[in-house]
Amino acid sequence: MIPLMAVLPKHVAVYVPALNRGGAERVAALLASGFHKAGRRVTLLVDFEADDNLALVDQGIRIVVFGRSHGASVRALARLLGQGGRDGGIDVALAIGGAANVKLSLAHLLSRSGARIVLSYHGRSGVGRGRLGHAAYSFAPLLARRADAVVCVSDGLCAHLRDDWKVPPAKLTRIYNPVSVENALPASRGELESRPPVIVGMGRLNAEKGFAALVEALARMRADARLVIFGEGPERPNLLARARELGLGDRVELPGYRDDPWPCYAAGRCFALASPNEAFGNVVVEALASGLPVVATRSGGPDEILAEGRFGALVANGDIEGLAGALDRALSEPGDPAPRIARAAEFTVERAVRHYLDLFDGLSGVPAPGGP
Repeated sequence: MIPLMAVLPKHVAVYVPALNRGGAERVAALLASGFHKAGRRVTLLVDFEADDNLALVDQGIRIVVFGRSHGASVRALARLLGQGGRDGGIDVALAIGGAANVKLSLAHLLSRSGARIVLSYHGRSGVGRGRLGHAAYSFAPLLARRADAVVCVSDGLCAHLRDDWKVPPAKLTRIYNPVSVENALPASRGELESRPPVIVGMGRLNAEKGFAALVEALARMRADARLVIFGEGPERPNLLARARELGLGDRVELPGYRDDPWPCYAAGRCFALASPNEAFGNVVVEALASGLPVVATRSGGPDEILAEGRFGALVANGDIEGLAGALDRALSEPGDPAPRIARAAEFTVERAVRHYLDLFDGLSGVPAPGGP
């Protein structure tokens, strides 16, 4: 319960390294705009400029660019936090992702600010990138002790931080990612059945996303099935080479990255995700919102989104035959999209923003862990 005399935080800062391509970066932009629409003053903090998700940021939001130097950005962030308590100072700062968690924590320590800090984790430790990203897990118990709260994007990720990295359970909160499902182009059952047998995949073309498994599965499927994967990344040549080796050259298409994902889902009859580890899976929610049947590997977040198979098919990691069979069934019988669309509506931006603001407001009146 929020203390009756507490002053609710009015100025929220969202810190993310950049608004470049990526699920966490999109989440940062959506949350910042959601907080602004909810009437909070919002400052978006970034290390360097990138335009990929900038269109999602409301024009009334101030953006502060620190620069690519880690030391300089920590010092600049500390100065901003040090204004806490003065008129217009930051009341709550939210870090998005591992590197931002570390740098915000260091800045808060340097500033000796009374501002509240909330850390957030968007992926498992095994897929972290860069030294700071890995440090966010190695020092997770220490970072959590200094933070007011630690947000995870799925229950599975909360369990990972609690059990494997010894983060105090009392500091952990699960808030699912916001997804702009209101922009979806939902298909009817008849529309799905009339589409060509195309499987849609989406994401960065990294080995960790498991797209190679989809190519292998396609070789075991009906001869008219095709695979279209939207995204860019270093695995592009390997995926195309393997498709040629399997005689699938004309059945696998990699059209590249798209700023607007919704027309991409409209190109397919079903959606597939084959990641070995996926903390949440924004694309799974987007596919459900588009009405597509979803086939996913048991990778964490998708298990929760699909409610353990209630809203889509789940197959074991590495089970190529099982993956191929589930995709064949989805293409042959797409089913009723209505329950899938209704499930996706549970992951709206509005709902996520409300959960975050409830968390921020609940921190009011509680002594800051590292504050004066």
